[in-house]
Amino acid sequence: MTPPTPIRAAVIGLGRAGWNIHVRTMREREDFDVVAVADPDPDRQRQAQKEAGAQPFNDLDSLLKGCDAELIVVATASADHANHSITALEAGRHVLTEKPMATTLEDANRMLAAAENAGKVLTVHQSRRWGEDFLFIQQMLKDERLGHVFFIRSGGYGYRRRNDWQTLQKYGGGLLNNNGVHVVDQCVLLMESPIVDVFGDLQQVLQPGDTEDHLKVVMRGENGRVIDLELTSACAAALPSWTLMGTRGTLTVTEETAVLNYVKDDLAPLEAIDRPLAAERKYGVEGGDEIEFEKVELEAKAPPGTSFYDQLHDAIRNGDPPPVDPATARETIRVMSEARKGTQFPD
Repeated sequence: MTPPTPIRAAVIGLGRAGWNIHVRTMREREDFDVVAVADPDPDRQRQAQKEAGAQPFNDLDSLLKGCDAELIVVATASADHANHSITALEAGRHVLTEKPMATTLEDANRMLAAAENAGKVLTVHQSRRWGEDFLFIQQMLKDERLGHVFFIRSGGYGYRRRNDWQTLQKYGGGLLNNNGVHVVDQCVLLMESPIVDVFGDLQQVLQPGDTEDHLKVVMRGENGRVIDLELTSACAAALPSWTLMGTRGTLTVTEETAVLNYVKDDLAPLEAIDRPLAAERKYGVEGGDEIEFEKVELEAKAPPGTSFYDQLHDAIRNGDPPPVDPATARETIRVMSEARKGTQFPD
């Protein structure tokens, strides 16, 4: 049987994501072939030509004119994702862009329109959707031991500094665009309902530059669920990464360990006492309300299933849905845009 023809891919931007993630991943697969790269750094060009056998170019325009790549992987600075993606789509190429898909909602809308007009695949590398911890949280959201989950907290904590381009607004830097976009994206999926209210607090605490390194985003869904997201580079304590509160129990996740406390048996019916004076100055529940809890420890992992690049291949070759529907990534950008309102870091 003749093996399928690999997808001819080109990567623009050979930095951390472009080289360490995308070029490396595609070189390990038989169904993708990195035929070209673009980067202004001559040393990176030479490395890609020597190690990956890719034809080097200085920029996207020269690459589009000089190679026949079907897929353009956009791994440039965040502020350039939208324009580079649109240029590639208008040239008749499929596009995989790094996160965030755009730094403004207007640009995200332009990207969706360009993909529709071109009839090409546009997808976004929201890779944390495939994280074992997140898949575990999605799985636990449906666990009957929790009951109806009405509140979720997501936290990412550390005490660290940096001074690269991610600290500057002109390149689309900042914690929200860099790591925050992953967690906001996860929370949009966990809401399981349209998001109707967003509050954001963004602060610059430790790092140089002019972008945020600490953020809180609170979202409320049409279904009443509230999600509290906290991400910071200025916390020197180990706090839970996930908390799920349900009507029957609570799940907390710290690193790879999850603890589930839940009500062991059904609770007896309870009605409000309609009198203004508390009998014997108690808090109600005549006869006592003994609640017995069960506590279990779980491994905070779930199998990842079909990989991002498997789904990308099938989207391009077979017309299957892309690994990340760009409309859902656009909703992530909308929530981020709402979170910035009223802060010192607007769009």
